[in-house]
Amino acid sequence: MEPEKSLPSHVLNIKDLSQVLLLTLAMFVASILFGALMMFIAGPQWALLAEALLIVPAILVVRQRHMPFKLSFRFNAVSWPTLFYSFLIIFPVLVLGDEMDRLLNIVFPLPNWFDVRELLAIRSLSDGVLIVGNGVIIAALAEEMLFRGMIQQTFEFHRDTATAIVISAILFAILHFNPWWMIQITILGLVLGYMAWKSASIWPTVLLHGINNLLSIISANTAEAKLSWYASAVHVHWYWLVLAGLVVIPAFRGFNHACEKMHARQEREIQQGGFCEK
Repeated sequence: MEPEKSLPSHVLNIKDLSQVLLLTLAMFVASILFGALMMFIAGPQWALLAEALLIVPAILVVRQRHMPFKLSFRFNAVSWPTLFYSFLIIFPVLVLGDEMDRLLNIVFPLPNWFDVRELLAIRSLSDGVLIVGNGVIIAALAEEMLFRGMIQQTFEFHRDTATAIVISAILFAILHFNPWWMIQITILGLVLGYMAWKSASIWPTVLLHGINNLLSIISANTAEAKLSWYASAVHVHWYWLVLAGLVVIPAFRGFNHACEKMHARQEREIQQGGFCEK
């Protein structure tokens, strides 16, 4: 491992990252207690506020060490074509992921007591603001900043890229503490990790992560009969799966090409003496 003094200003060493992870775990325990308290006092929707606590230790470390905030959490700008193909990727990833979730649920069914519908139930405007704001915006930002921003970026520097993506995906799944969704969350984490690495930014992953959470909220608040155009009680309709299968490869190819063009343009700007924040 290279000495700490050779590290870029926005990258932690493994020891310091381990401390961040331990503090994050402690904050996770605190967030469970906070969420339970909020659920008891104000209702289940308020418990989602606990999600914002997970990123607090990482932010404090960045501030304490005077690390550049945007670079440390990978808030790098991306090109419009990169965002377009990021959006295009969402359809096949979520459709195929949904079917995989349904198949795994047949083998590893969720217990009756585990039901997130009550937590995501929208019964008023205030419920909607809280659930969407916390479940879509805060959760997507906080988790992507931590896992694809700080954690993966650190391991990319100290290890190889594939190892970094796998480690961040596994930690992402573990911190959800849901053994019935472990495989699905890990695979989603691998996709998110690849997109963050290829684009050198968490904006594409925030987009995918946020829309995934939004669709989960919509599904939890929609009667099954109203979703019959998309799926039966057991599986996603075959034609959506076929369409997703046809789109997934062109979407990722377009994403890769857009990222490569973006990085090439940035390199040219640097060589020509222009400024490019990366």
